[in-house]
Amino acid sequence: MGMVFGIVPPMSDQKPKEALGRWLRRQLEHGVNITEEVFGYLEATFGTRDLAAVLADEDASEVDSLLELLFYPDTDLQLKFEARWGRESFSEQDRKAIVDTLCGDPPQAHLALPGAEFPLSLPVPAFACRTFVERLRICRKLPPRLDKILEARPEAEADMMTRVQLRNSRLTWHDDQVALLEQFLTRMPAASRNFSADLGFLISILPEMSKGDDAYAFLVGKKFFYFKALCSAEDFERKRAASNMEIMMMSGARCAHGNVEEWRRLMRQVDRICRALFGRTEFFQQPDSRYINLRENGTIRDVIQKLS
Repeated sequence: MGMVFGIVPPMSDQKPKEALGRWLRRQLEHGVNITEEVFGYLEATFGTRDLAAVLADEDASEVDSLLELLFYPDTDLQLKFEARWGRESFSEQDRKAIVDTLCGDPPQAHLALPGAEFPLSLPVPAFACRTFVERLRICRKLPPRLDKILEARPEAEADMMTRVQLRNSRLTWHDDQVALLEQFLTRMPAASRNFSADLGFLISILPEMSKGDDAYAFLVGKKFFYFKALCSAEDFERKRAASNMEIMMMSGARCAHGNVEEWRRLMRQVDRICRALFGRTEFFQQPDSRYINLRENGTIRDVIQKLS
């Protein structure tokens, strides 16, 4: 069944903090999914997919990391949280009180394992409860301008995912970052199959955007950075094809230029965003003196001027 979204207000006889604490306890007790990522970690770290056997070995040095991964709030849980609690305001004091309550009376998790007749039952340790709540970022609120745009849309899973992505961002939310995201949410077609990936990419680079930066110049600057990296990667690949790798390594060459296709993919993402938001983008040719002699501390306006 697909997930049904809708804002359900907390019961009137409960404070939101107390209601959220009970909800989180239920998720830890019954909402834990054993993902393929967990099984992959088990195989890579312990050489087995037998979760019960690993957890029974109290001396295993990596068990704490496994438990943090096991109780990591996955995307489905984050979407449920956003739909149920995303409009509520929680303070750091609320978060601490919830964590203290969970740690004081640890939830008993019941994990359904593939092929097992009975679920695996284990108490959730205090450190896993703490990181579980921290990773949900319950105190995070969207800037009002972005929240207003999303509030005006019909509620759907795509919009909840957008809220989850914005909640998990590490942005300081200065005005220029908010303005660029506002443009993205307004002008980028929400039905585009690249919408979520492009939003995630934009969120990932926005911490580099300083106050006062021109949005278009900022994006073109990122593309120019990827272009230079692409040129270096292609140059390395040409040399590698024409030479012996051992000799190249002895002469000081390092395979540290990244993947050619990855740099091209990042450039295409910038192009999609620039076209949707500004109706244009910039194109770079293979390197010549206009680019390779550009001062490292030059501004992106220098780049655009040299392209003019």
